[in-house]
Amino acid sequence: MKQDAIHTEIARQVRASKSSFYWAMRLQDLPRRQALFALYAFAHAIDDIVDGEEATAVKRATLENWRSWFSHGGTIDGYESLSIGLAEVIDRFTLPQEPFLALIAGMESDASGPIVAPTWTALETYCGQVAGAVGELCLSIWGWRGDTANSFASATGEALQLTNILRDISEDAKAGRLYIPEEALSTASIDTRLPAKVLADRNFPRACDPVFRRADQRFADAQAMWPINAERTLRPAWIMLRSYEALFRKVRDAGVQPDGKRVRLSKIEKLFHFLAAYLSCP
Repeated sequence: MKQDAIHTEIARQVRASKSSFYWAMRLQDLPRRQALFALYAFAHAIDDIVDGEEATAVKRATLENWRSWFSHGGTIDGYESLSIGLAEVIDRFTLPQEPFLALIAGMESDASGPIVAPTWTALETYCGQVAGAVGELCLSIWGWRGDTANSFASATGEALQLTNILRDISEDAKAGRLYIPEEALSTASIDTRLPAKVLADRNFPRACDPVFRRADQRFADAQAMWPINAERTLRPAWIMLRSYEALFRKVRDAGVQPDGKRVRLSKIEKLFHFLAAYLSCP
């Protein structure tokens, strides 16, 4: 299969996933669009591995196949088009391997069993692996690299992942997961670590307060790192940061939702915040 056909297939898969970021990626120039689609498809693929019905050993073996691929190349059974397309954009943009391997490590944490009440340090590491690493790769595609870029990716990734954690508390608890830190639960005098019982505890909103504060601080940290006179190619990073901050504020205003309600931005809200972020980009 030719490269153009491979990238067309990857784009089809991304669109079929109904990602809220599809059209933002679609508006990029062709080389960056293909790179972002391949990156998204890879992240989506390994996330599906973790959420699949296979045994833990099978999940870990498949993730290990991907890890080995970054050293040896070739193709992976079941992911032929993705592995070929991803290899091409890694070479085209000289993307570093480390963030990809960090993302796989983060997925392994979930594949090994439900994460329940990690320490703050472990949670920060996890956020860096599953979100900050993706941000670092996106910034590389958009042309921003170096220590400040990596720090921005780390802050943004943590802010976005904490937003997801706070928004998806009920859904995660049903799957036996609980990402609220051990220290926050102890401070709130919650003794149990069974996710459903933690959510039912009257002190649970108090345990979530430091997570809200941490996310708010990381959004502020990221904005403070934004480069003066940033290249126009970086504008998608700013739009994503500010748009997700709008979702975070809606989640915060709604408060903890242990009853299964999932806070979302409406289509009109998404469009409004997208345009606001686009126009406010320094």
